[in-house]
Amino acid sequence: MTETKQFISNLPKDKKKAIEKFFFSLDEFYDTIYLIVQNGHILELNQPDMWEVRHKNIEYYRTKADALLDSFGLDGKELVADIASDYFEDFVHYRKALINISSEKFVEIIKKLQ
Repeated sequence: MTETKQFISNLPKDKKKAIEKFFFSLDEFYDTIYLIVQNGHILELNQPDMWEVRHKNIEYYRTKADALLDSFGLDGKELVADIASDYFEDFVHYRKALINISSEKFVEIIKKLQ
């Protein structure tokens, strides 16, 4: 378990409940942010046509997640950055993360962030 996952699991009950209410579970919260970061990074690496527009969309959702976490009494930008750090740690060490969120649930959460 990463330090970030440990931090999330040690949050006060009220903050965990707020996260779970929006993201369905703490694991799905972590996976959602991880995938947002991963998708942004992959776009930067590959730079397909119109990648800048897609990247702005990803940054929009990342910013929305920051603000949502702030509304829960957390430092959203810091927590998202910590999850991003976990992603980049996995990336540089060629580790595949254990992402358990379904595509449908991920899309549902993304829609809720709008």
